[in-house]
Parts: sequence; C-alpha cells; structure tokens
Amino acid sequence: AQSCHTTSGLSQNIEKKQKALPSIKDKQKLVSRRQSLADAGMIWNSGVRRSTRIKSRPLEYWRGERFLYGRIHDSLATVIGVKRSSPSNNGKLKVTSFVSEEYADLVAQAAQL
Repeated sequence: AQSCHTTSGLSQNIEKKQKALPSIKDKQKLVSRRQSLADAGMIWNSGVRRSTRIKSRPLEYWRGERFLYGRIHDSLATVIGVKRSSPSNNGKLKVTSFVSEEYADLVAQAAQL
C-alpha cells in the first residue's frame, strides 16, 4: 500500500513540473509582443550599423549630478543631458545637453523634473 502511495506522489510531482514549464507557444507570444526599433528611426541605410548611444563620463554624484532622460527616438528613453548644482549660481541647476538644439525644449522639460 505504501509503494502505491509513493508512485502517485511522484506522478503528481511530474505533472506539477510539466505545468510549471512555459510552452513554446508562450515564448513565441512574448517575442511577438516586442516592438521593433525600425519604426523609431533606428534604421541604417548605408549598410553600416552605427550606435546611437550617447557616451559620457561617470557622474560626480557628490556634486549632485544627475542624468536627464528623454525620448529622442520614438521608442526608448535615452540620456539627453546632465544636470548639476552650480555653486557659482547660488545652488541653481546647471544643465549640459548632449543632443542638438531641436530637442532643447525636451532637455528643459526634463531638467525641471
């Protein structure tokens, strides 16, 4: 009687493991939900893929430096500048922009938050 009880317990454990594993269809659904960056202006036409990442030095957090984030391309939030407190301007924030002048209003809006 005891051996029958243990086999039923093993079969229940196997059933639980099979239910816990995600199926291939579930994985395909997750992949299909991802949005393409091609629609967001990230297509390269020259045949050479170039990074659009804005590179910067490490932040001096003890001086109050913080990254400013904004959506330049229509999909991903990107670093668009740095704001820091300025001791010469009575503690007012000084903003350094990493993007062109056409996004100046976006940088100003991000700096106010």
